[in-house]
Amino acid sequence: MKPVVLVTAWCLLLIGSATAAVEVEVYPESKEDALPLFRSWAAEHDRRYKSQEELETRFTAFLNNLKYINSLNLQHRGETVFAVNQFADMSTEEFRQKVLMPRRKSPSHPPSRYMTVPTVVDPLPDSFDWTDKHMVTAVKDQGTVGTCWAFSTIGNIEGQWAMQGKPLTNLSVEQVVDCDGTKDPAEMRADCGVFGGWPYLAYQYVKQAGGIESWTDYWYCSGIGGGKGTCFPCPAKGYNATLCGPKVPYCLKNESCAAKLDPSKFVSGLKVTDWKAISENETEIAQALISTGPLSVALDATMLQFYRRGVFAPILGCSKTALDHAVLIVGFGVEKGLFEKKPYWKVKNSWGPKWGQDGYFLIKRGTGECGINTQVTTAVLAKS
Repeated sequence: MKPVVLVTAWCLLLIGSATAAVEVEVYPESKEDALPLFRSWAAEHDRRYKSQEELETRFTAFLNNLKYINSLNLQHRGETVFAVNQFADMSTEEFRQKVLMPRRKSPSHPPSRYMTVPTVVDPLPDSFDWTDKHMVTAVKDQGTVGTCWAFSTIGNIEGQWAMQGKPLTNLSVEQVVDCDGTKDPAEMRADCGVFGGWPYLAYQYVKQAGGIESWTDYWYCSGIGGGKGTCFPCPAKGYNATLCGPKVPYCLKNESCAAKLDPSKFVSGLKVTDWKAISENETEIAQALISTGPLSVALDATMLQFYRRGVFAPILGCSKTALDHAVLIVGFGVEKGLFEKKPYWKVKNSWGPKWGQDGYFLIKRGTGECGINTQVTTAVLAKS
């Protein structure tokens, strides 16, 4: 039986109120006790280390993460639960470098770029979820590369396409990763393949390209292989080393955009004509979500590394201005806590269906948590 700790929601205990208990796993913190767990975890996740030195390094990271997860669970008192997952042998710094994007301030946009959001429901319902309405494709896994921006972009376009009454279609993330070298020199931003990018620039790429292929025709291979093997595409045409950093040290031309892109396979009728931003007002974001469909957003995701369940509202360490991850808001709701209601956003991530709550996470709504309201965008599609 797994050891558990009863984390007590005791804020009002000081004045004699009732308590509530939540079961949270407590992980071993000694080398002797943690080693069997590490071996079991490594077998489950098919980890094969090249040397004894690498194994020891990974075990040290694993042990440090067990202590870190325990401390997070104590801090959050069961309101947010953290647990071991596929990132458990990565240090926080390695996670930032391999999975997240370089931390950057949210780019600004001119007033004309912002959507006039209609008030479609007044007052807002307690909950709304596009996944219940078949407007969201299955959760994907970006692997250990910084391609979240492309998953967020494509998730939004998939939703826009479905909103027109078209079949829900998995679109090609890899096409965007391989082929998009769009730049915004004024904001010092660029799309950089496996090194990060911005959905508002990716919409412009899809518009310029004239369309997008399906996932099946142009499958994802940059980060995890997609079941067909990992690929090594060369940087997109227009790759800007000043904005993106040095190019990848190794790539294959026959696995790159010029060799793989086939416009004859673009999804028929799907055309991006423009893109819009939404204000930081979270009531407006909720109205836009209902009227427009799933929305691309960015946030500081450093503390999401070991998220398991619950409404994410980090006590320490979350920036509202430095963004490093792009995701997709698909819904919202209210969790009834012991002492207060907790409004939240439901967000689709790109770390696989075994991460978090079946690949999704909930984050506190209404307070700009982790900057999630600072870079909200959507593509505009031609009517088809």
